[in-house]
Amino acid sequence: MYESVYHGIPVVTMPVFCDHDSNSAKAEADGYAVKLPLETLTADKLVKAITQVIHDPRYRNAAKKRQRLLRDQRNPPLETAIYWIEYVLRHDGAPHLRTPGRNLSWIQYYMFDVVIVCVAILAIFRHLLKRISCSVQVHPASEVRKEKLH
Repeated sequence: MYESVYHGIPVVTMPVFCDHDSNSAKAEADGYAVKLPLETLTADKLVKAITQVIHDPRYRNAAKKRQRLLRDQRNPPLETAIYWIEYVLRHDGAPHLRTPGRNLSWIQYYMFDVVIVCVAILAIFRHLLKRISCSVQVHPASEVRKEKLH
């Protein structure tokens, strides 16, 4: 999708897996693509979609609009990459840009400590609810009322 937008070319998409479906839906919503589901794909539908994208100027215009948006940058991507590589070299690996998460243990990084505390609280809460419901079942209020009436 990135390459088609970069070159301003409308596309016919057939999402297969992972992020394909959301990318295709976004491209279709932006107006530079036709999305065809593989489950219902036929040769006629494919030919019709290709013909539509080739001959309808709306698709080309939308692709060109996206191309202008993508290419409107202060510096070309290669210059930006070179700048950041040189920046890291100038600043001895740029330790000030490194994430503090790299120093965490895997238990902290994946928040297992937080999950364990939450599970423990839920287990205690469940245990208390069970005890309360057992005590209510042993002395139901309706039996107490019946004894008072007799």
